[in-house]
Amino acid sequence: MELVIVESPSKAKTIGKYLGKGYIVKASKGHVVDLPKSGLAIDVENNFKPEYVITNPKSLSEIKKSMKDADKLILAVDLDREGEAIGWHLAKELKLIDEKGNPKGKKKIERIVFHEITKDAIQDAIKNPRNIDLNLVNAQQGRRLLDRLVGYKLSPLLWKKISFGLSAGRVQSVALRLVVEKEEERNKFKSEEYWTIDAGLNQKNSNKKVSINYIESAAKEDSAEKKNKSVIDSIKFNLAKIDGKNPKIPNKKDSEEVVNFVKDKKWIITKIEKTESKRNPKAPFITSTLQQAGVNSLGFSAKRTMSAAQKLYEAGLITYMRTDSTVMSNLAIDQARAFIKKEYGNEYVPVKPNVYQSSNKSAQEAHECIRPTDFSKLASHLKLDGDQERVYTLIRARALSSQMTPARLLNTTIHIELGKYLFTANGKIVQFPGYLRASKEKSEDTILPEVKQGEELFAEVINSIQHFTEPPARYSEATLIKKMEELGIGRPSTYASIISTILARKYVEAEGRYLKPTDMGNVVNKLLVNYFSNVVDYGFTAEMENNLDRIAEGKMDWVKMLKDFYFPFEKEIELQDKKIDRSEFKQLGTSDEKCPKCGNPMVIKLSRYGKFLSCSKFPECDGMKSLDSEGGTEALTLDEEKYEKGPVTEDGREFILKNSRYGKFWAHPDYPKVKEAKSLILKEKCPLCKHGLVERKGKWGKTFIGCSDYPKCKYIKNVKESKTEEETSEQNVN
Repeated sequence: MELVIVESPSKAKTIGKYLGKGYIVKASKGHVVDLPKSGLAIDVENNFKPEYVITNPKSLSEIKKSMKDADKLILAVDLDREGEAIGWHLAKELKLIDEKGNPKGKKKIERIVFHEITKDAIQDAIKNPRNIDLNLVNAQQGRRLLDRLVGYKLSPLLWKKISFGLSAGRVQSVALRLVVEKEEERNKFKSEEYWTIDAGLNQKNSNKKVSINYIESAAKEDSAEKKNKSVIDSIKFNLAKIDGKNPKIPNKKDSEEVVNFVKDKKWIITKIEKTESKRNPKAPFITSTLQQAGVNSLGFSAKRTMSAAQKLYEAGLITYMRTDSTVMSNLAIDQARAFIKKEYGNEYVPVKPNVYQSSNKSAQEAHECIRPTDFSKLASHLKLDGDQERVYTLIRARALSSQMTPARLLNTTIHIELGKYLFTANGKIVQFPGYLRASKEKSEDTILPEVKQGEELFAEVINSIQHFTEPPARYSEATLIKKMEELGIGRPSTYASIISTILARKYVEAEGRYLKPTDMGNVVNKLLVNYFSNVVDYGFTAEMENNLDRIAEGKMDWVKMLKDFYFPFEKEIELQDKKIDRSEFKQLGTSDEKCPKCGNPMVIKLSRYGKFLSCSKFPECDGMKSLDSEGGTEALTLDEEKYEKGPVTEDGREFILKNSRYGKFWAHPDYPKVKEAKSLILKEKCPLCKHGLVERKGKWGKTFIGCSDYPKCKYIKNVKESKTEEETSEQNVN
């Protein structure tokens, strides 16, 4: 009997089908050994020896039990560094290898790798085992320890200088810096006014008076489009040149000059340009481009896209989804070409297979791109949930179209010259769709009607539209991933977790599809950039990634890499700890508000819960005011129909209503000196013990109502909101 180890139960189920009798397939359910959640757990004086602990004892116990009846252990964990480390830890815990990966004991151990979970791939991998690659293990271990060292040394400094509970990460802090610097760039931007002019022209003369529209806001630009579309068979011409140069119309007066000149002129076509062009298919997906397409095409977060892709891989439907290689196997190319020929025709199959070069210099070309394991399987043939179906369709379309012929387009530009003003209309005609047949790309090409040089067109509407230059766009998840990839920050498998982390820490928040730094994110970034510029330096972070790649290739020692970084970093922490003044990061600005206690001016300060107003004479005076989300003072009021009145102290003073990120609460009148707080009590009584009920939040942020006498009384009422009514379901959990 041979024991095969994979990471997930679903992957174990798929592989088990292909191996049959003679094999037991078990899932480790991720790492069974890791650094503990608390403490540094790294002996820096002893060559950075990690102090690992068993993090998944149940899975390890099951694997050990199965190993007793097995003659051989086959590690079929993922083919990346993380998978290699999981296998190494498991083999050590089973006492089948020593620290250096050398076999020990009587039982055999083999490592197999595959890019897809198909019968042929699994059976081929079984026939071609290898040893554990200690270089890959060291690269993963080096990254894990490096990130722990940075986090556990920098985070306490953030607690001391800004607020308790904050944390810093090696790569996440650099991603935060990108978001903050983009926001700073936007804040410095000075908007400038400019005007554009377009005309709706018709081939037929309606003998109607030309409609002239001055639209004084870019926000109302869609009204111009509606006016153009209301003109039947109109062709939209845009002012393209003035005296042969790009038009610059800074104000309404100058735009009126243009409109008044052209409105009564004859619009005669002076030239028609037609040029043929090719549009080449895009490379099949790698991890970063799949995540970007998930954001742009599906509206998914990177994390959501990768979650769906992980399930598709484990079900054997796509190849491994953590890759930076655009290479497609010869077998897959042959299958794709055969399918294209059958489905679309021979003219859609290029003479030679399309080959793509990876933009990532460190791409592991031995890996494959992300593609379906069987091109003949449509999403409609498979039982997939919504996310999986959409991601699978995206992956299949991109991979299939990557092996098709280019699209051939006819680009048409129609010129009309009116004195020094040149108006043009542009359009494209798809002469041969090529890869567009399979790519699912949305076409925004404008189809122009047949016209002739010298033909007169008739103006029905002329629009002069005011615009203001826009600041550079904030990063979306897609553009942030693209930027990190360009800079060499992080690696494909880390992008989704990097973005999830800075969102979870509330250093960044989503505003629509874009990422915006919070006040806390700005302050954390300010400290790191001002005092630890090398840690958040783009070039330095990219070089650390290159070092990890060198370790994976066996060209660098992981202990030396950590030594070279850590000991200077530790000294820098000690030095900057003495330099950093806490007040530099607590006060955000001044306010016109007066202190309610002493009448002195108030200043805007930052706590872990957000901004608030504090007396400028603090700590002599502890006057405070809450700020709402827009920065205005917030008057906290109690809904007396819903809640009981607040408690009082033993000497008869009333508790004060305050706000936190968890909602309103009653605070002792001497708070924060006296850190006594109480929940708001609902007027509704517990049906079991008649105590008051309170609103609480569960582990996953869901609101529920519980008894204020918990844990003595464990009454719970779950609150579910619907569009039409509030539904409640009660449960007695005594």
